Amino acid sequence: MERTRRDLLAASAATLTAAGSVGVAGCLDFAAGDGPQGPEGVPETLTCEDDAFVRLTAPFDEPVEGTVVDAAGTRFELSTEGNAETYGQSMRLVFRNTGDEPGAVLGKHAYSLQRETGEGWLDVRGSTAGEAVELPRDEETLDPSGAYIWSLDLEEATIASAVPDRDLEVCPPLGAGTYRFVYWGIVDAPPLGAEFELVG
Repeated sequence: MERTRRDLLAASAATLTAAGSVGVAGCLDFAAGDGPQGPEGVPETLTCEDDAFVRLTAPFDEPVEGTVVDAAGTRFELSTEGNAETYGQSMRLVFRNTGDEPGAVLGKHAYSLQRETGEGWLDVRGSTAGEAVELPRDEETLDPSGAYIWSLDLEEATIASAVPDRDLEVCPPLGAGTYRFVYWGIVDAPPLGAEFELVG
């Protein structure tokens, strides 16, 4: 029997793999086919109409060091499959210990998903509870060749639900423009970032 579009979209919920384990990262919004609905280009800032919305702030002050960094006797790398992504489609990222020694990291949710604005890079996510929310920081050891693998559908509901036990929203809606994924969870090392263009 032919599956409906709704069934196919529901079956394509994003998965997130970390050190060999797989879990559901969120539900695909059935409006994803409508394309990005937020401001285009480089907006002056990101504005949310919900007065209770408190945007996530970047928990790092250091410059983002590109996609490779040496730390504590080992090396970490962040990679993506491309630098242009379509709204509603899955983006795959891999953060890997490519060195010869284990390294301390703060877990698979120690990342920011930011958009370039006139004020600088701002996280697209925040809380609607009227107060700031911190992302999980569970220190663990990533062995040589160990990796976190994310497959994130680039639409609001999936991005907001990718972090468990946190009530997050994306506001305003995503728009065509420049974004970056930043992993800031390497202990005693600067964050790594990968930029990409989100298109309709």
